[in-house]
Amino acid sequence: MSVANDKKIEKAKRREERTRKEQQEKRRLRIISIIVIVVLAVLISGAVFINSKYIRRSLTAISVGGVNFSAAEFDFFYNSTASEYSEYMTSQLGDYASAYLPTSGKSHASQIYDPETGETWADFFTAYTIEKVSSQVQYYNSAKANGFTMPDEAREAIDNEIDTYKLYADMYGISLDTFIQTYIGVNLNEKVIRNVLEFIYTASSYAESVRDSFTYTDQEIAACYAENKESMDSITYRYFLVYKETVSESDYETHEEYDEANASALEEASAIAAEIITRVNSEEDFINEAREYDPETYLRDGSTLRTYPGSWLSSDYKEWLLDENREYGDVFTADMSNGTYVVLFINRDPNEYRMVSMNQILISRQELDMDDYEEGASDPVYLEAFKLVDDAAKANAEDVMNLFVEGGATKEKLIELMADHSDDTAPEGYYDLISKNSANNKMVAEIEEWLFAPERQVGDYKLIRTEDYGYHLVYFDGFGDRYCDYLADTKLRDADYSAWEEGLAPVEAVKHWAYIFRSN
Repeated sequence: MSVANDKKIEKAKRREERTRKEQQEKRRLRIISIIVIVVLAVLISGAVFINSKYIRRSLTAISVGGVNFSAAEFDFFYNSTASEYSEYMTSQLGDYASAYLPTSGKSHASQIYDPETGETWADFFTAYTIEKVSSQVQYYNSAKANGFTMPDEAREAIDNEIDTYKLYADMYGISLDTFIQTYIGVNLNEKVIRNVLEFIYTASSYAESVRDSFTYTDQEIAACYAENKESMDSITYRYFLVYKETVSESDYETHEEYDEANASALEEASAIAAEIITRVNSEEDFINEAREYDPETYLRDGSTLRTYPGSWLSSDYKEWLLDENREYGDVFTADMSNGTYVVLFINRDPNEYRMVSMNQILISRQELDMDDYEEGASDPVYLEAFKLVDDAAKANAEDVMNLFVEGGATKEKLIELMADHSDDTAPEGYYDLISKNSANNKMVAEIEEWLFAPERQVGDYKLIRTEDYGYHLVYFDGFGDRYCDYLADTKLRDADYSAWEEGLAPVEAVKHWAYIFRSN
């Protein structure tokens, strides 16, 4: 074979090898492309899965005592806890509550709750939520262990709650789930809320059934009250504070001078209070003295009047009020850091009267904006405007009263008229377990006086005007237990219920990986 042929063969082999390598490289690139496409598809589908609501609603985010909750379900508890806390603080502090609450519109995780520890509001609410859920899980687990079934009325309450959401959804012209996700929780839907409510109602219904299961003899109840009469007896008294004149430390060169001025201001307030009680010879005198001292605060006769159980009394005058030798009309002064209290004893009630129940139709007055009147409640323009709205409410109430009487003056007729005429929000305008004591369902003085009149009988009715609300068509529905027995029974029941709670099996909260998908 010639050299030329050898070269040709070698050249052909190199060309063939190069072609083979090029084809291999093309196959490798094609495989890589396929792999990349598959991986991207997996990543994209995974991201869609993770960002979908499915994982938040279906996978366990946290287990408490063996009961599993999804991220969405825990969000429901969290949002409820935060809302309840906000409502409580607002009820206690009014306009000042905002200073003690997280700023709305910003995430709780971005706001500090405790500057010393660095704890955020999200940390605070999460811990609080787990604590509340843990208690409910203890009830729930005990209910399941004892074969408890949620009662029909509880299931009806769940349906009513869902129906309320549906009503609002219809009002806004949106679906139920859209309403839930917009106004309750972005990851929630009807199914999730039903699951949560069934858990809550099962736990609470069982706990209530346990509390109701305790029984006590008349002797046990009487003995309990006798042992606790100091804290259970109702004390009625009047009081007002003679304020110490404000003393500013910045007005004095030394702390000693400030202390002297402050002590002098306290002595002056005490002297004023001591002088006031020399002029008090009756309850009417006390009312007039309070009004003269502070006309705005003590404008109404009832402004100084209080009825509290002994356990609620301030330690500054508690011992004096509870003295068994105390008599109607006795007066007393109690020095405080901000002034001196003037106190008048009215009576001590052993609470042997029977509680009562009632139904009412409330016809409210049109509200007036006090900011429109320079002199407040004493402004002549306000008084004239108030008379107009009061007269209008009275005329409306008298019309309703006539319809009630013409219809037989029965409880059924009263309830029938409520739909179109009552501003009361209580179901059927019904109030039960009414006592004279502010600790339990107390009514305003005007209604209370009528309810507890000695001659009162079931079926009695009256149109009653109250200064605070308007006109009330009140129907006397019946008598209940003696209030003293109710208080003793409650104390015994509280003790037994607490003992039952303490005996429940402890539970532990365990977070799972899906916990990271909570929205809070």
